[in-house]
Amino acid sequence: MITIDILDQFERITGKNIRLFFSKALDFFSTDCNLLIAYYSGNVREIKSDPFATLTALEDMTQTIFAAFHAHGARLTNTRWWYVLDEVEQIDSRLKTIRNIHRWARSTRSGVAYTPGVEMDYTIPAGQTLERISRDVLGDNTPQDEWADIAVSNYLREEDYTPGGGVNIRLRRSSVSGNVVVNAVVDAMDGQRIVGKDLHRSISFLDNDLKCLSYEDTVRQSVEILATLKRNDNPYVPDCGLQSAVVVGANRASLNFPIIVRQMTATFATDDTLKDFSIQEIKVESDNLLINYQVTSRLNETIDGSILI
Repeated sequence: MITIDILDQFERITGKNIRLFFSKALDFFSTDCNLLIAYYSGNVREIKSDPFATLTALEDMTQTIFAAFHAHGARLTNTRWWYVLDEVEQIDSRLKTIRNIHRWARSTRSGVAYTPGVEMDYTIPAGQTLERISRDVLGDNTPQDEWADIAVSNYLREEDYTPGGGVNIRLRRSSVSGNVVVNAVVDAMDGQRIVGKDLHRSISFLDNDLKCLSYEDTVRQSVEILATLKRNDNPYVPDCGLQSAVVVGANRASLNFPIIVRQMTATFATDDTLKDFSIQEIKVESDNLLINYQVTSRLNETIDGSILI
């Protein structure tokens, strides 16, 4: 148990007011922390800068306390100090979570203001107007009005875009409205980040760290894994994938085409960085089953693939 006497003794030994640190941390997690969460979750439109300043100040204080433990470690040998250090480490962990709350909330910022949604790069094609982009690309219900938001957020003037196209802009989809929900990724929904990054399926090291795939390679690896997944391959989701009994023997497999389509579609639906999965062709070749499929990533990249069973 941590008592006031223990905290006062820590201050006498190190010269650091740890009581003040704990008090400020308690106040932050009771008030400012909730404001930041609400802001990055899109529940409030704006907040003052005070919570951000308090977060930064607490992060600095945490490092000061850690430095005090390190500098005076020879005098902090009693087990009571382990309890104090454990509390400081828990506060540090929570502060780091709050510092990355924009990723956990899957929100982002545009060049104008905070936006609780997904941003992506887009090049205006020839002959396409902002109103058509609002309707066809973003799926807005009132494109005749919401095209103006695209212009404002990209600082576009009328002379900046012509029927010839070719202008690079940023588009935003609101995650609050339910247009885009990507639960498979923990990051700011900004550009390529919407598809996330993953480790290479064959665990290996690169530059003294685990090898991490690029955004494009992450998507392709996900598609390959899902396409070849069989029931019970994933112990956490054993029902995900194709049933082996469905594809055993060419003659039997040819009679189970609808089941194959249904099971593969359900498998790809478990990864919400992908969409619009479809099987283009299923046919028997030399006693093997050939499945040609197509799927689209959240970056609107179309991926064609095939598996031979």
